Amino acid sequence: MFNTQLIKQNSLRVYHLMKGMYRYTFNELEKISSLTSTELCLALLELQRQGRLVFRKTDAGIYYERA
Repeated sequence: MFNTQLIKQNSLRVYHLMKGMYRYTFNELEKISSLTSTELCLALLELQRQGRLVFRKTDAGIYYERA
């Protein structure tokens, strides 16, 4: 099973790290957060569930923004 407390901690950490720029790619978030791809995916899903994150798609790819 998943550790929901850890997912919430990771999501809060990612949310605070996202103050620096307007939007981020998954690779950028992975690099600045030092989370594994699975941990980051779960953190991003938690932020989306909370209404704190928006996903945007452009021709260049998918970006994540704070809501």
